[in-house]
Amino acid sequence: MSKNNISGEVVLIFTGGTIGMSEEPEAGGVVPGGNFTKLISEITPDDKDITIRPVLWSDVPSPHMSPEMMLKLAHDVDSYLAEDQVLGAVILHGTDLMAETAYALDISVNSPKPVILTGAMRYFNESGYDGIRNLMDAVRVCLLPPPKGADVILQMADKLFAAKNAIKSSSLNVDPFIGQNTGRIGFISGESVILTRADSHRRPRFSFPITGVNSNVHLVGCHPGMNSIILEKLLETGVKGIVLEGFGAGNTPPGLVSGVEKCIAAGVIVVLCTRCVEGGVWPIYAYPGGAAYLKQKGVITAGGLSALKATLLLQFLIGSNRPLEQIKTIFAEESV
Repeated sequence: MSKNNISGEVVLIFTGGTIGMSEEPEAGGVVPGGNFTKLISEITPDDKDITIRPVLWSDVPSPHMSPEMMLKLAHDVDSYLAEDQVLGAVILHGTDLMAETAYALDISVNSPKPVILTGAMRYFNESGYDGIRNLMDAVRVCLLPPPKGADVILQMADKLFAAKNAIKSSSLNVDPFIGQNTGRIGFISGESVILTRADSHRRPRFSFPITGVNSNVHLVGCHPGMNSIILEKLLETGVKGIVLEGFGAGNTPPGLVSGVEKCIAAGVIVVLCTRCVEGGVWPIYAYPGGAAYLKQKGVITAGGLSALKATLLLQFLIGSNRPLEQIKTIFAEESV
């Protein structure tokens, strides 16, 4: 038996990203390199009773991951985790949208088994390649194991983050992630995994399955002096949901108010986020465009949930035909 008195399989799902890319002079830069087989050949589990099952799911840069692909990945992960001998899943993914895919899995995967995402900031044939270390550490985290039903975990540069709170804060640093509002939930020390915090009630997240994506949900970032033209144009397209990324505690320019009112009157669900990394939306300002003012108009506040994740959540909830009151309740729960 293994050191943890367990035996079985870890499903290793490759979606693409820098971890499998190579520099190609003819292409003018770094591109997907078909390196999954080479990458797999470099790793062996610490325990002989653990086997790795490689799955080449895709080989795409993470900016190419759509919400529909994220949901399909979640359903595929659930299928693998339903097998008795499978202990958990490690997903190799590009870092640009790793936190968002992790959150999509967090709200869509029903199995309580561990799901860990990792990747690399340096490409496969670059000096100082960090992919092998991150991959081996992700397998160790998967086999810890985390508490049953714990958050989907993002692991990079010896640090662990809960999917809901992870954001990429650096475009090039090999330690690119932070935990929004809450910090990391653990770290790697040598070959040991140390959990400093872990929720144990996260999955399955909802009492209903996530069955679809509504792509007519859009994210609108605010800027000084903004008016309602963008919201009115979206309304003409039959938009179903809008996520506003405001300033500070969730405040927006007054020129948006008329557009927000028109959208809500037309039955469009409007969610309010903030561009701030810490603190989240707090509806205390009641001036026109303030978060308290907008909440009185029927806008849903997203608390500390990032705008990108709030957009995914709204796309999934509307795509799964959830009623407005349930959507409000879910955002209230996710905002904590």
